[in-house]
Amino acid sequence: MSSCVVIVKIKMDTNEPPKFNIYCDESSIDNPNHNWMVIGALFIDRTIIPNIKDRIKEIREKHSINGELKWVKSSARTTDFYEELFAYLFSFEPQKITFRCIAIDKSKINYEKYHQQDKELAFYKFYYQLLKRRIKEDVQQYLFLDFRPSKNKNSVRRLGEFLNLFTKGIKHIQAYPSDQNIFIQVTDILTGAVAYSYNSTQQNKSKNALISSIAKSISKENLHFCSPFWEEKFNIFCIDLTKRN
Repeated sequence: MSSCVVIVKIKMDTNEPPKFNIYCDESSIDNPNHNWMVIGALFIDRTIIPNIKDRIKEIREKHSINGELKWVKSSARTTDFYEELFAYLFSFEPQKITFRCIAIDKSKINYEKYHQQDKELAFYKFYYQLLKRRIKEDVQQYLFLDFRPSKNKNSVRRLGEFLNLFTKGIKHIQAYPSDQNIFIQVTDILTGAVAYSYNSTQQNKSKNALISSIAKSISKENLHFCSPFWEEKFNIFCIDLTKRN
């Protein structure tokens, strides 16, 4: 009896849209001594996340860094670790990893006219402004926000709904405790560094060293600058509240 071999060809979908995780955090929102607040978002291509996690683990072990990464915990002992970490992360092309943040002068926010005297509402409106500018219709987006207490438990869900009016690409949005997600922690460092650069006149040696390390990794002199829209790798959006706030 002759045998027959049937070869089944599976057609691969080469038109599958890119997928990005977006990790978000904020800094100086409630600090009355800081005029500027910053909301940041770290965009990472989902295909490279496992390799990045492994490499971060290696760098942590090399420098004996344990526990949660936080801007407020940065010290002289962590300087070399962060220098190597951010040199690695920003060695990727902006098509793979990019950081965006929005810097807001809190003294110029008109809560009564535009935000119903509601600081939380204003906060999520600025979140929307940051993300709307960068979310693309042909990219699937998975958003991981740092958890913060909220009087409106639906604020994060509503943010996702408003973003999906602009693009249908939001596949996931949820707030998580930062100690459960290394990339939210990395975003905390970057957002804190920008906020410190905008607010502080103090000369904290270890924090200034960390800021210098981040700036060096993106070929900048410091982190107190405003970016044009087209700048990809590290973009600081300085919103003009004289037009509408």
